[in-house]
Amino acid sequence: MHIIAGVYLFVKRYCEETLGEAFLSIGFAAIIFTAGWTFSSFMIRLIFGAKGISEILNGDSLSLMLLTVMEAIFYRVWFRKPSPGSEQTVDA
Repeated sequence: MHIIAGVYLFVKRYCEETLGEAFLSIGFAAIIFTAGWTFSSFMIRLIFGAKGISEILNGDSLSLMLLTVMEAIFYRVWFRKPSPGSEQTVDA
């Protein structure tokens, strides 16, 4: 899933901006992933402990599921296209 999102992010930024912007976006997404996984692991282990709910839904599985939900919300906001009437102009 992250490979597909990374390719989409890279191509989208490369087509809209420059190659450097595309690589910066990939780096930003990697930072969001690592920081998000750390945060979700902390929260899950605080609530459920390292063993989690069951053998299949252990702490790591639950933290990755929480991370997926948090990333989906974040990326939906990040990739949102501005509505036509909400463009801000700067008058000099």
